[in-house]
Amino acid sequence: MSLRPRSGEQVPSLTAQIARASNPGGTTAMWVRDRLDGLWCDEDFAGWYPRDGRPGISPAQLATVCVLKFLLGLSDRVGAEP
Repeated sequence: MSLRPRSGEQVPSLTAQIARASNPGGTTAMWVRDRLDGLWCDEDFAGWYPRDGRPGISPAQLATVCVLKFLLGLSDRVGAEP
């Protein structure tokens, strides 16, 4: 796998607006995103990936998912289910 940095991706404004309207108090995932957004970016992990190969999943997104799984007490199996 190789890294294709995708830093700077934002949640679409309509998606954020709907999420806030349907969850006025917020959710754990929204709290994590709001507070950890920008803490790490794909370039921070660039040295871990070769320069060629199929594109991998964003390591910054994976790091955020790991934090969210820990906060919610989810196992790897449960955290990977849709």
